[in-house]
Amino acid sequence: MMTGHDPITQPVRRLEILTGAGARRRRTHEQKVAIVAESFVEGETVSAVAR
Repeated sequence: MMTGHDPITQPVRRLEILTGAGARRRRTHEQKVAIVAESFVEGETVSAVAR
């Protein structure tokens, strides 16, 4: 079924390539708890808060 949103024919709008150990963020358990707690604020998401 073709929906007009076929990922094979659509151009890539954004591509991030993460390489090496430095590309991954390291957070303490306390920081993770704070991020999750903040994400419960109405209209927030975990990824937006983490940035």
